[in-house]
Amino acid sequence: MNLPQSNQSVDHLANSLVNYDAVIPFVLANGGSASLSLAITTTDRGLAGINYVHSRPTQEPIDKISVEVVRQLTCYFENPQWHFDLPLDLTGTQFQQRLWRALSDVPAGSTDTYGRLASQLSSGAQAVGQACRRNPVPVVVPCHRIVSRQGLGGYVGEVDGENMVIKKALLAHEGCLGA
Repeated sequence: MNLPQSNQSVDHLANSLVNYDAVIPFVLANGGSASLSLAITTTDRGLAGINYVHSRPTQEPIDKISVEVVRQLTCYFENPQWHFDLPLDLTGTQFQQRLWRALSDVPAGSTDTYGRLASQLSSGAQAVGQACRRNPVPVVVPCHRIVSRQGLGGYVGEVDGENMVIKKALLAHEGCLGA
């Protein structure tokens, strides 16, 4: 599966003026690759952000936490069953925090639905989708594993286009979709 080459929508949170703690290529074991990178932001408490970016050179990790984030992302790129065990420093509402914890319980190679998570959290499917959209650490907190009853749903606020190509690539990497 070919990942997107360039589109401003993927860079919606990232621009060339932002300083990151590491930038690594986004290359999956199933052959999906592109000029797409993951830009990593950490605090002294943990991983705080991952952005999909274009046109950013690789940047070596600058501290102990970003070194560990890069190591674990590399392990995931090589082994889709990898389970992340990273300290997180996520900013969000109480509901978003609850959802992000629930997302982390969805194992690699599996999917769950917006509706089932909504029921689990005593909420609505749209609220779940909005909280997924605001997930500051995609891949590590696996919002790509959440789908609708009728199909894939959305990813990073889109239901088609470049971000959906990324979602499909991640799910294929984990064996949830054909390549």
